[in-house]
Amino acid sequence: MMLVEQAYCDALRIAFEFEHNGEVFYRQLIDKVTDPFAKKVLVFLADEEVEHTRKIVAFNDHLLGNGDFDIATECSLDLTDRIQKLVEDRMKSTEKGVEPLADDIDIYDIALTMETRSYELYEKALEEAEDERVETFFRFMVAEEQQHYDLLANSKKYLTDPAYYFAEYGGWIFG
Repeated sequence: MMLVEQAYCDALRIAFEFEHNGEVFYRQLIDKVTDPFAKKVLVFLADEEVEHTRKIVAFNDHLLGNGDFDIATECSLDLTDRIQKLVEDRMKSTEKGVEPLADDIDIYDIALTMETRSYELYEKALEEAEDERVETFFRFMVAEEQQHYDLLANSKKYLTDPAYYFAEYGGWIFG
């Protein structure tokens, strides 16, 4: 899959491909986990990757003079609110007694590696950016990927030790 006929810079082309592949990756994992919360986290992350590809295409088009892109709006970090809703829904669900299989936890480890690679890709792109607009965009992407990583790491901890959520950490997403 190609970004567009022309990419403003290689970093955007690579970012698009990476996010698209990330969405495919997460969608393939959804059927491999048994825990309903783990499935919801993977669906959430796949949808996030779709949104990232949309933003990359819109930003690229804007840089090429083919559309508007309001960086302040498009690159606002409202991810925490969406994650909070996901976790609140889990807390209210009746599925709390479902024990995750070891494979579910292994899938989280794979997803954590994927998010680490995304973070590193955007860190490198940020360091190499020569355009202030591109810098701002990749700074946003770095922050998003960090939040994705944190969601996975904390969800994994929650799945392996639900008491941790309340007793030790006091609500990892709300605190």
